Amino acid sequence: MKLNKNFYLKPTLTVARELIGCVLVREKSDEITSGKIVETEAYLGFEDRGSHSYKNKHTPSMDPLYKSGGHCYIFPIYGIGYCFNVVTESENVPRAVLIRALEPIDGIDLMVKRRNFSRTNPSNLKNLTNGPVKLCEAMDIDAKISGNNLCGDELFILGQKLGTNEKILTSTRINIDYAEEDQFKPWRFILEGNKFLSRKV
Repeated sequence: MKLNKNFYLKPTLTVARELIGCVLVREKSDEITSGKIVETEAYLGFEDRGSHSYKNKHTPSMDPLYKSGGHCYIFPIYGIGYCFNVVTESENVPRAVLIRALEPIDGIDLMVKRRNFSRTNPSNLKNLTNGPVKLCEAMDIDAKISGNNLCGDELFILGQKLGTNEKILTSTRINIDYAEEDQFKPWRFILEGNKFLSRKV
């Protein structure tokens, strides 16, 4: 079942944890790709040195981040691709959850084509969506749809319970040295042992 608005209005750390195991779906021109969310990071807005909105920063490109929970915030990174974030909590509370990695489910051949991959070596597939830029390329997610409502039909998330043997672990966030002491907050959530994680604990 598609996650509803109320899910995204919950505290950001709760959403970041509960998104683990859910399924991100992208529909475009009758093409469907999807993947199980296996890694997330929470960013807690004004007081979080790791957040774009730290110290009340707000540029026009950040407008989606200031929407109410249930919208997406997509931004370019290093000139090489995009990162997809789930906006959380209330309007004008710019907090979000970065989706860092997916386990591919539907449309794998299309993902392979978009990423110019080869399927001749099965081990290559673990690199298909094991990072925020990689999964955006595989799912054809870019800044043109930043601000979209995640309760719509183009980009949405399906609720999914974890299996009895699946466990969520926490760690510090990745590649945010600029966040000073906030880089050590345990706000990264992962599905233990999943081979599509961007980095092991």
